[in-house]
Amino acid sequence: MKKTVLFLAIVFISVSLFAQKIVVQETSAKFYKENRNALSTIVYYTDAGSVEKEFKDLLKSYKGKVNTKKGVMFGDDLVISSISDNTVDVYATFKDTKNGEVEVLVGFDLGGAFISSATHPEQFSRASEIIRDFSFNITEQAFAVIVKEEEKNLEKFTKDYEKVVSTKEGLEKDNEDYKKQIESNEKEIEKLSKDIETLSGELKEKQDSFEKLKKEGTKISK
Repeated sequence: MKKTVLFLAIVFISVSLFAQKIVVQETSAKFYKENRNALSTIVYYTDAGSVEKEFKDLLKSYKGKVNTKKGVMFGDDLVISSISDNTVDVYATFKDTKNGEVEVLVGFDLGGAFISSATHPEQFSRASEIIRDFSFNITEQAFAVIVKEEEKNLEKFTKDYEKVVSTKEGLEKDNEDYKKQIESNEKEIEKLSKDIETLSGELKEKQDSFEKLKKEGTKISK
């Protein structure tokens, strides 16, 4: 049963992640009151605070300084070799949506110019890949936590269900045993009834003989 539950959980993850296709789009975003070219994506099954924490860890892995001010995360002088030989500044915001999803907006500043598909097609493609991988990994991790919790709930429910089934089967077996016992008792009662009928006649004979015996005793004299 546990193997079946785990298999279903894996299938559920695969199907759901396939249904939630991770997409990165080019857009415009406001960072510190300035509109900049940016990349947008959606992270599923989690909240903005958790996504922000994970993204901060990602930026720290690029060896720069990372801080958050006025709702904007800023990665200063990051070393992202896949995008540029020079350091890169990264701006990001995170917002919970009504659908329980997290909108992530990220701007990559190459040093005076933010990455765009028109002016930096190669860097744009690589930046998109970074954001897509991040969104996919966090979505996958978040959904795995949900599935793990649901797996526990399902296992508990399955145990409760199996307990009810076992109780029902036990009572049914008891009923069958009772039926057999009743049938056996009825046969024994029938036999005993016949025995009582026979023995009652013998008892009457013995009682009569005893009474005669006592009368004989009254005839004894000195």
